[in-house]
Amino acid sequence: MKIEANVASPCPVGEERQTVDWDIYSQPELIEDIHLGWHSLHDSAPDVFWTPRNGGHWVITRFEDQCRVLKDAEHFSSRELHIPPMFNGTVMIPLNLDPPDHTRYRAVLMRYFGPGAIKAMEPKLVLWANRLIDQVIDKGECDFTEALGAGFPVSVFMELMGMDLFRFDEFRTIVTEYFGNISVTRRTELQEQIFAIMRGLFEEKRRHPAPDLASALLAEKVRGEPLTQAELESMGFLLFLGGLDTVANALTFAFRHLAHDPALQARLSDHPERLSDFVEESLRRYAVVNQTRIVSKDIAIGEAYLREGEMVICPLTAGGLDPRRNPHPEQFDIDREDRGHITFSIGAHTCIGNMLGRMEMRIFTRAWLERVGPFAIAGDLRPKWRPGMVMALEHLPLRWTPGGWATT
Repeated sequence: MKIEANVASPCPVGEERQTVDWDIYSQPELIEDIHLGWHSLHDSAPDVFWTPRNGGHWVITRFEDQCRVLKDAEHFSSRELHIPPMFNGTVMIPLNLDPPDHTRYRAVLMRYFGPGAIKAMEPKLVLWANRLIDQVIDKGECDFTEALGAGFPVSVFMELMGMDLFRFDEFRTIVTEYFGNISVTRRTELQEQIFAIMRGLFEEKRRHPAPDLASALLAEKVRGEPLTQAELESMGFLLFLGGLDTVANALTFAFRHLAHDPALQARLSDHPERLSDFVEESLRRYAVVNQTRIVSKDIAIGEAYLREGEMVICPLTAGGLDPRRNPHPEQFDIDREDRGHITFSIGAHTCIGNMLGRMEMRIFTRAWLERVGPFAIAGDLRPKWRPGMVMALEHLPLRWTPGGWATT
């Protein structure tokens, strides 16, 4: 679908919008299956439609349209990223900034999340993976979601930041509620809590510097000036939300699929070099983030007229499941050719933690398959999904036979 700026002719007044009654937090299709629910829109809704739910916003369902929207900073701004919108002035640096300001601050964080820095973290990731597997391997069962799906990447992030690991449960409670179906008032309260946590962290690192990211940021500069307290807290707010939830959900979805596919478990165990393909296919098939923008300049997408000030959501899982981009998108195929997904977004706002997230998923899956061996879903519970801006699976009970592959 061709996207054209509506410059020559203004948006028609009173035009009839293509409207679908779709709630990103409570839609029945999403409660039934959170990913296939989004995919169902490809057959049942226009490529671009307006929903009156949650303050009203546009939904972009196709891969190519999403790519264009997310790369177009002229017409789509990142200054408001919540649905329903909050408009409370809270900023996540650099995510809420548009180029060129975004670029300056992103460069600071990329010094710690670039290829060299992430590669140097590999031994520590292996250590953490095995440390957490040690805690469950002899039990023969666990609820993967919190114990390992969150336990692994969140512990890595907290250690990277220099946070107190004893606050793991406290921080996870905050972030999982933040991304749930809550009021703007409650989300604002949680924002204030997170800012207070980051304020306390930076104050502690000023008194007692350590070899961690929070201490390092205190020494960083933008335009030749040290980061202000407000800028530090804003960066910390973004890192808190991203580091404590996103990869945890991606890893849990990946393991849910793997638990249903013993042949794939055996194949990856025999051919660990295919783990990168497994991770990329899982990210495509089970994306977790719904990217949002606010229209900063009127624009037409096909026959839909998007006006300044209106909110837009790009459900990235719908992009990865778009059959126009990935044939037979419901199928999970690590041999898929020309795979297309933007699970970590695209363009200037590509997730700064994408290389770390990918490495975490590869390392943990390899360690698990090497040590635990075949595993499956325990019980017959219906999945409990968390729809919304960042999607999650609240429980994933797994079981295995202690002794691993030697007992099969």
